[in-house]
Amino acid sequence: MVADHIAAHVAAGELQPGARLPAERDLATEYGVAYLTGRRAAQELRERQLIVTVQGKGTSVADPLPESGATGGE
Repeated sequence: MVADHIAAHVAAGELQPGARLPAERDLATEYGVAYLTGRRAAQELRERQLIVTVQGKGTSVADPLPESGATGGE
């Protein structure tokens, strides 16, 4: 799942707080999935409080990150 893959990158420190993420459409292209799948992944990451999206500014890794345990898809 795209959201779990990105969450794993955040948990591993490969994506630092404040790091910009591609737009949902570009994210879908990068992972070879449909646009709506990329959109759902971004929504799930927002619900996990791992990313924030600001209209006109884009999406980035949350700063600060939530307490540990939020990165898993439990």
